[in-house]
Amino acid sequence: MVVSEELCEKEIVMHKLCDMGLDQIANWLNALPEDKWKTMFMLYWPTLVKKCGIEA
Repeated sequence: MVVSEELCEKEIVMHKLCDMGLDQIANWLNALPEDKWKTMFMLYWPTLVKKCGIEA
């Protein structure tokens, strides 16, 4: 169940990034491992994390 929730959240974030015209960042997230994408996203793109609604 946790894995599916994690995938769903990742897909939602990727969709929001594409809506903002940030397709390359969405592709970068897609390439990251499921267990590390959120940490990497928070580290490299903290402003986008807030815009995508992810809580630290």
